[in-house]
Amino acid sequence: MVHTFKENDLVLLYDSKFEKFPGKLQMHYLGPYVIKEVTDGGTVQFAKLNGDPFPGRVNGSHLKLYMGGPTT
Repeated sequence: MVHTFKENDLVLLYDSKFEKFPGKLQMHYLGPYVIKEVTDGGTVQFAKLNGDPFPGRVNGSHLKLYMGGPTT
């Protein structure tokens, strides 16, 4: 499933360190983060919830929509 993200969506970032060592009970995603910009090519610029920018851009295929409850 391809998801189209938009600004202010909350997303989780896939943590690639688990590709070599998969663990059923471990968290494979980091975040949540808030999306600041989405390019036509599918790359995403996002920031931490406190407003600190995340360095660089990430391919949208490494993200999934955050469906959790409110964060503090």
